[in-house]
This record gives sequence, structure tokens and C-alpha cells, in this order.
Amino acid sequence: MKIKYLLIISTGLFLFLSQNSKAQILSPKLQEYEKNKVQIFTVQERDNLHTWFNEGINKMDLNKADKEEYYSIILYYFVKMGRLDDKDHGNSKKEIEKKLDELLKKQDVEIREILSEENYEIHIENYGNLIKSIRIRIAETEY
Repeated sequence: MKIKYLLIISTGLFLFLSQNSKAQILSPKLQEYEKNKVQIFTVQERDNLHTWFNEGINKMDLNKADKEEYYSIILYYFVKMGRLDDKDHGNSKKEIEKKLDELLKKQDVEIREILSEENYEIHIENYGNLIKSIRIRIAETEY
């Protein structure tokens, strides 16, 4: 059961990063969402980021329960962060950065509760590099 849950979370993160669904099979609400979605990475870049990020997670050597909880927290906040730059939210780059920082602080509190100090350091390095890439792309993107 836990492996199944982990697979679902991992698949969710992968799908979030790859987002290659076709608009014609989406509901009108999802079509509107897709229309407003800003893509800051190419499909190949997202695939590479996903692979690299998972390799970093594997370095932590978490037990199954902690890994599931870690993925759950990361996915929850990653989805929220992914919506910050959507056109329908009308956020400026400055607002996106501010809201991103707020979400990262909330996420950090939850992550610290489940990781050892050593694993937290690995998380900071791994996730920090991912967030750095996102910040660079936000700065380069026209809104």
C-alpha cells in the first residue's frame, strides 16, 4: 500500500513537471487552466529536472513512511508554487517572488519535522538548486 502511495506521489510530481496533456480531452475548466498556465521549462528540461531531483531524494535514504510524507509535502507546495505565475492570477514578478518565499517558508517548517539534520542538508542543496532554476526562469519570462 505504501509503495502504491509513493508511486502515485512520484507520478503526480512527474506529471506536474511534464504537463503534456492535450487540451481537447480536458474539461472547459481545465482548458481555461491550461490556457492561463505559463510554461517556464521545456518538456525535456522538466524531465531532466524530475530525474535529477529524484536522484537527490534517493541520496537521503529515507524509510518508506518518511519518503511518502516528504513527497506529499513537496508535491503539495510544488503545485501551489506552480500556479503563482498563471496569467489568470495577474501576479507581477515581484508578487510571484514574495508568494514563492512565503510558500517555501511554510514548506520548510513541515520538511524540518520529518527529516534528520543530515537529510535536511541534502534537501536544502537539492531543492535549493531546483528553486534557483525556477527563479532564474521566472526572471527571464515575460508576463
